[in-house]
Amino acid sequence: MQIAKYSNYTLPDFLEDDDFLLFVISPSQNDTVFWQQVAAEYPQQTEIIAEASKIIKAYRKQDVFTNEANQSKVWLRIESSLQKDQVKPKIFSLNKYLRVAAMLLLVSSIGISLWLIKGRQNEIDTAFGELRTVTLPDGSTVVLNGNSKLTYSDNWDKNSREVWINGEGLFNVTHINKDPAHIKPSERFIVHCPDMDIEVLGTTFNVRSRHNKTNVGLVQGKIRLDYVDAVTGKQSLIMKPGDYVQHTYKKALTRITLPAPEKITKWTKHQLLFNDASLAQISEIMTDDYGYQVDFSSPDLANFKIEGEINVPNVEELIETISTTLPVKITRTDKNITITKLNP
Repeated sequence: MQIAKYSNYTLPDFLEDDDFLLFVISPSQNDTVFWQQVAAEYPQQTEIIAEASKIIKAYRKQDVFTNEANQSKVWLRIESSLQKDQVKPKIFSLNKYLRVAAMLLLVSSIGISLWLIKGRQNEIDTAFGELRTVTLPDGSTVVLNGNSKLTYSDNWDKNSREVWINGEGLFNVTHINKDPAHIKPSERFIVHCPDMDIEVLGTTFNVRSRHNKTNVGLVQGKIRLDYVDAVTGKQSLIMKPGDYVQHTYKKALTRITLPAPEKITKWTKHQLLFNDASLAQISEIMTDDYGYQVDFSSPDLANFKIEGEINVPNVEELIETISTTLPVKITRTDKNITITKLNP
């Protein structure tokens, strides 16, 4: 698949694209990584991608079709909904979607027994700048940062406790295992990221997984990471409280010790915390979590660094801190920010 071809895709284009359809229906790890790259490369397509996914998922929630008439009714409802929203990049033809219906029906028929075993899938998405606390079926909680997604099933009584995350979340996991030497499948808790899996028993840890990079900080407890190293292949790492690791997909993992690991949870109180951060690192948080578009008038500006700690409650104060600390000028229009050098 070529990323560039999706730069100008319309909603109907996505609904007709087999690769996108399969990603929404049954995403693999490689699919997830690829579509994260598409969203990162073409942020203007994010809303259209989300809408196309919503339509396909809504279609999957319908009962298994027993005849063509039922198929037609569903697609007529979809078309009617699209027309009400005034999404008219081109005329929809029901026949174009019959192959989509057939594919969805095939997947549903093959996977219906697995669906019954795994239970209903829950998907929680947060908007830019939004924080949301999610209580999982076992009582564990996850605080989701802005522009993040958490997926899990309801049926955890017979299966592993598994969640999938894209974005950032602070996990507080309920400890239900009484015998560490004999862990039942339903007692395992696994967090799936695009580039690694995290297994825990009971603990508090922070996960940030974006742009094929995953950062994990352990506040308390014990967790194990399973990941792929570029040289040695599959690897595992046991983390202890205070450990902080950074991993880029199929590249080396780095590990440091945090003197105050509880600080990595500051974002859950709407605090923006940075230590010796470059403008590139700061702008990444503003873009990923709050939906800003940050442009530098020259590439070297991205390397400008603010020494020491920044701890502010909002983006406005962060911008003020940058302006008063560095020799730069910041121009802001809504969520578009341009940073230029001040003349000497």
